[in-house]
Amino acid sequence: MVIKMAKNIVFLGAPGVGKGTYAFRVGPILGIPKISTGDIFRAEVDRGTELGMQVKSIMESGGLVPDEIVIEVLRKRLEEDDARKGFILDGFPRTIPQAEALGKISGIDVVLNISLPEDILIEKISARRTCRKCGDLYNVADINREDVKMPPMLPKTEGRCDKCGGELYQREDDRPEAIRERLKAYERQTAPLIKYYRKKGILVDFRPTGGPEEMVPKIVELLRNH
Repeated sequence: MVIKMAKNIVFLGAPGVGKGTYAFRVGPILGIPKISTGDIFRAEVDRGTELGMQVKSIMESGGLVPDEIVIEVLRKRLEEDDARKGFILDGFPRTIPQAEALGKISGIDVVLNISLPEDILIEKISARRTCRKCGDLYNVADINREDVKMPPMLPKTEGRCDKCGGELYQREDDRPEAIRERLKAYERQTAPLIKYYRKKGILVDFRPTGGPEEMVPKIVELLRNH
């Protein structure tokens, strides 16, 4: 079932918090595309394009691609037909200048700020597996502590995506050596966006406590009520 609700949405949160997983599932429910600059760049790397070679070393070290490149890539993507009725941005903006540039490209209706403790984030990121073909996400971690119960998100066939049969792999920036650098970069460069969007009155806080099957309906309800 598609809920017709034209919205321009940003999913904000630290690496591993679930932005990609939730956006991948919420987008079809709302009838709008999930747009991730990270996915766009990884596709360019896999194709060996000039842009892909330019950003490959930056991504593998957990760094951030320069704003001028990211903004231009996003601007072109938002001009495509499927984004005209709304979109979910996953992983953008990551800095205040990016947020200001985004405001000049498109209005934003709501920003969903997703948060989890750092120790859970590290465990989740290390266990994440991504489909090389369609980008769907899986996770081999079984997290069960206090009020947070997140069962593993396993494919029906080990190592293969349920949706397209593509190979599941661990991204270079999901490996332990890159995780801590990514979290440091988030706190330094991206966390200030929470205050930035809260001042605009469009920020909604959300703390996941379970798996996607339980959390996705709650997210949809939050977005509908905003």
